[in-house]
Amino acid sequence: MVFKAYEIKKVIYRRKLIKWLFVGLNMNKLSVCMIVKNEEQYLEQCLESIKNLVDEIIIVDTGSTDRTKEIANKYADKVYDFVWNNDFAEARNFSLSKASGDWIIILDADESISEKDCNEIRKAINSDECDAYNFILRTYTNEIGQANWNSSKDDSYSESKCAPGFRTDTILRLFKRGYFFEGKIHETVHNSIKQKRGKVFSSDIVIHHFGESKQKDFKNKKKAIYKELLIKRLTEEHPDKPRHFILYELSSELIQEGKFFEAIGHLEESLILKEDERYLLTLGGLYLKLKNYTKAEQVLIKLNKISPSEDSYNNLGVLYSETKEYNKSIRKFEKAIELNPNSADANYNLGIVYQKIGKAKRANQYFERAIELNPAYQSKIPSLSK
Repeated sequence: MVFKAYEIKKVIYRRKLIKWLFVGLNMNKLSVCMIVKNEEQYLEQCLESIKNLVDEIIIVDTGSTDRTKEIANKYADKVYDFVWNNDFAEARNFSLSKASGDWIIILDADESISEKDCNEIRKAINSDECDAYNFILRTYTNEIGQANWNSSKDDSYSESKCAPGFRTDTILRLFKRGYFFEGKIHETVHNSIKQKRGKVFSSDIVIHHFGESKQKDFKNKKKAIYKELLIKRLTEEHPDKPRHFILYELSSELIQEGKFFEAIGHLEESLILKEDERYLLTLGGLYLKLKNYTKAEQVLIKLNKISPSEDSYNNLGVLYSETKEYNKSIRKFEKAIELNPNSADANYNLGIVYQKIGKAKRANQYFERAIELNPAYQSKIPSLSK
C-alpha cells in the first residue's frame, strides 16, 4: 500500500513537471472542480482528457459504491467526501472552496475535452478581458427527432464518432475563482457573475458529453429527485431562480414522464411571466404532439416572428403535413434545411411529404440524405419508396 501511494504521487508530480515545462511560469493556474457518484464508467476518460490541461484536480464524491474513488485517486490532487443533501449548488460550492487556481473549470464525469480545445482554454485563461466563458456542450445521442440535433458525419472531432449525432447547448463552465453556485437543482454560477458585474465571453470550445447512454434506472432516479426539488422550489418565498424558469424546468421533467397536459399548464404560466423562445418552442411542440393544430400553429408562428429556427420551421412543416397542407409543409421543411443542411429530421420529414403526394423519386432523395446524416433513420425507412 505504501509503494502504491508513492507511485501515485510520483505520477502526479511528473504530470505537474511536464505542465510546468510546456505551459510556462507566467500562466494563470487552472483548477478543475468535479462532483461525482458511481462514475467508474466514464471518470477515467474524463480525467485523461484534462490531465495535462489543469494544474489541480479536485473531486468531491457524494457516496460512490463502485470504483469511482479509486480512479479519482489516480489523477486527483484532492479527493473529498461530501454527505449528499439534495443540494447541487452546495456540493459545487464545497468543491470550489478547495480550489487554489486563478480560474475554475467545471466538468461532469461523463464529459471530456479534446486536445485542441485544451490549448484554447489555456489561451482563454490568460486573457484579462473577461471573467467567464461559455462553452458549447455536445450531448451525443442515438435518438432521432431531437431539437438542436447535428449530424456527426464529417465532423472534425474524433469524439463525435461515438454516435450518429449530437444536440448542442450553450453552457458556462469556465470562470475566475471568487464566484459561487446557486440552485439546489440545475445549479448555475450566472447570478454570482452578474452581481459582481463580471464579463462573460462566448467561445467555440466544446465539451463532449457522453452521459445519454447511462443506465435508464439511474436516469429515472435522478429525474425523480429533480422533479421533487423543482416542486418544492415553487413553494419557496425567495427561490434561487425566477419562477418562470422553474416552471419551464418542471415542465421538461413532466414531458419526459408523459404528463403533457400538466406540462402545458406550467409552460403557459411561465409564458405569462416571460415570453421566452424556449418556452414557446416546447409549448408549440406539445400542442402539435397532442394534435391541437390551431394552438400549435399560433404558438409556432409567434415563435417564428421572435426567433425563427430550424426547429420552429420543422415543427410547422410537421403540422401542415398532418393537416394535409402539403405545399405549406414543403416550404417549411425547405426553410428548416436551408437553416441547417445537416438536419436529418427535416430531410426525413420532407421525404414523408413527397411520399404522401406520390413523388417517390423525390422522397427517396430526402430519405437517403436523412440516412446519410443519421443511419438511425434506416430503421424508420426499411425500404425506400419505389
